Amino acid sequence: MKTSTRRSLRRAWRVLTWPVSAHIMFALGTGLASGIVASRYPDVIGPPYAAILGTLIIYPVMVAAWWHLNAPRGRDR
Repeated sequence: MKTSTRRSLRRAWRVLTWPVSAHIMFALGTGLASGIVASRYPDVIGPPYAAILGTLIIYPVMVAAWWHLNAPRGRDR
């Protein structure tokens, strides 16, 4: 393979994998933050459960809200 082909394949791989790894990182960060907040209120919910809920429920809701609020507009706007 030519060098330019390899370079473009590497660039394509970075473009495909960066959003996925960034979402995983932010989802785990949201779960960690949820667990930390829940550790201050152990009578309400346990920190491990809050971390799981933060990762699997709260982060996807945040992403959906972001997409809804920043939806691409038509050409007339």
